[in-house]
Amino acid sequence: MVTTFGMSEIGPWSFVDGSQSGDVIMRMTARNSMSEKLAEDIDAAVKRLSDRAYEIALSQIRNNREAIDKIVEVLLEKETMSGDEFRAILSEFVEIPAENRVPPAVPAPLSVSA
Repeated sequence: MVTTFGMSEIGPWSFVDGSQSGDVIMRMTARNSMSEKLAEDIDAAVKRLSDRAYEIALSQIRNNREAIDKIVEVLLEKETMSGDEFRAILSEFVEIPAENRVPPAVPAPLSVSA
C-alpha cells in the first residue's frame, strides 16, 4: 500500500515500477536504489498502518467477543460454515449493515400438473 499505491503521508508516489514482478529480488533491488531516510520513512509508514490495523482488529474482537465465541463454537462442531450461517449467527448479536445482508432464499413455486 505504501510503496505500490502511495497510500501514506510520504506522498502519492509509487516506488515500484508496474512492469516489475513481485519477486523478492526485484523488491530488494528497488530498496537498494532509494535513500536510507526514504527507506526508514517507508518502514515507519508500514508499521503505523500495521499497528492501526492490529488495534482495529483487537477492538472488534473485544467488542464482539460473545458473537465470536458463538461462531467458534459452531465451527468447532461443524468445521465449516456458509456465509448465510455466519450472518445468521452474527445477526443475533449485532445489526448487520444493509449492504451485507443477503435476502432469504424464496422457494420456487410448485407446479401442479393435471
